[in-house]
Amino acid sequence: MKQLINQDKFLINFVPEQWDSVTKFRKFKYIPLEDNRLFKRGISTTEEHLAKFRTLAEIANELIPKLEIDENELKKDGYTSAKYSRQLSAIVECNINELYSSLDGIRDVIYSVYSHIQGIQKKSTSKLFSKAKENMYPNNFPIELNNLLSEAYDKWFIKLRIYRTEFTHGSLGSCHKDNKTNKISYMHSGLGKNQKALIIDDFISYINDTFENVLLLQHNVFEFLYNTLPLESTMTLCGFYKGLGYMRFIEPEKNLTFHSGLCKSLNHQYLCPLNEKCRAYTNAIEHNKSLEINS
Repeated sequence: MKQLINQDKFLINFVPEQWDSVTKFRKFKYIPLEDNRLFKRGISTTEEHLAKFRTLAEIANELIPKLEIDENELKKDGYTSAKYSRQLSAIVECNINELYSSLDGIRDVIYSVYSHIQGIQKKSTSKLFSKAKENMYPNNFPIELNNLLSEAYDKWFIKLRIYRTEFTHGSLGSCHKDNKTNKISYMHSGLGKNQKALIIDDFISYINDTFENVLLLQHNVFEFLYNTLPLESTMTLCGFYKGLGYMRFIEPEKNLTFHSGLCKSLNHQYLCPLNEKCRAYTNAIEHNKSLEINS
C-alpha cells in the first residue's frame, strides 16, 4: 500500500531564507506584548490581507482573457452586458482595498510597540503616514520608521488612499482591454475632475507597482522591528521525519539561516537524515560537549 506522505524523507519546515520579514518576526516572542491582542492582530492583518490580494489577483488573471467575450458580443449585437468587465472591475477594486487593509495592520503593530510615545494613534492609517510627512512625531519615535512612512506618503500612499475610499463607498468602475497594447484601462466617474471620469491607461501595472510598494514597506518595517526589539529566543519546528516532529532552538540572529540554532532532537528514535548537512545538528553536539566539560 502506498503511503499518502513519504515518511522516509525529511519534510523541512525551517527555511528562513524563504521567509518574508513578517514570518521571521512572528517566530519570536516580544514579551512586553505577548498578550496584546492588537499587536498580534496587526501582524496577522498585514500578512493575511496581502494573501487575499494574491488570491484576488489570480482570479483577475483568469478574467482578463474573458474581456474578449464582451467585445465580441458588442461587435455582434451592438450591445454588451459587459459581464466580465464588471467582474474584473469588482475584483481589482477589491485588490486596492486589500492593499490598504494590509497597511491598517502595520498601523496597529506600530501603535502597539510605540503607544507610549505621544502622538502615536491607532484610529487612522492616513494620519500614521501624514504625521510622519509633517514631522509631527517626537524625537523618541524612530527616525527610520518616520522616513519610511514619509517617503511612502509622497510616493504612493495618497493615491492609494483616494482610490480605496472611492472603491469602498462609491460605485463600480469599468475595465477595458486595448487590443493593440493588451493593456487594461480602468474608468471611474467618481474619481475624475471637472465632470470628467478618471481613466487609468494601465491599471494592472498600477496595481502591481502599488503591491510592490506595500510589500517593500511591510518588509522594511518588520525588518526594523526584528533588528531593534529585544525578541526572545524560541523553540521552533524544524520538520517531520517518520511521523516525528523535529525541533530546534533559535536566537533572533540578524542573519537567520537554515544552519542557525541548536537541534533539539538529538535523542529522537530516528537520526535526522540532514545531520551531516545541518550546522544546527553540529552546534547541538558541540554545545552538549561543552556542558559536559564544564559540569
